[in-house]
Amino acid sequence: MSIFRSKAGAIGAGFYLLTFLCACLYPLFDRRTFSGLVPVLLAWPWIDYFQSSLLLLAVFLNVVIIYFMLSSL
Repeated sequence: MSIFRSKAGAIGAGFYLLTFLCACLYPLFDRRTFSGLVPVLLAWPWIDYFQSSLLLLAVFLNVVIIYFMLSSL
């Protein structure tokens, strides 16, 4: 039995997580002013509602939304 029922949803959610991981690693290599802005933008719109310490919760909510939206297609 498969964990994910939708292959497209799993691929889309995985791509989002990979993009978020790369965006989190980018400021380690580039020390410019706004290099850490991309992970925050990827957590949008939840970053406005939660504390900044709950950034991973915002990312998790986006992953769930992406999975269910793609699996409903």
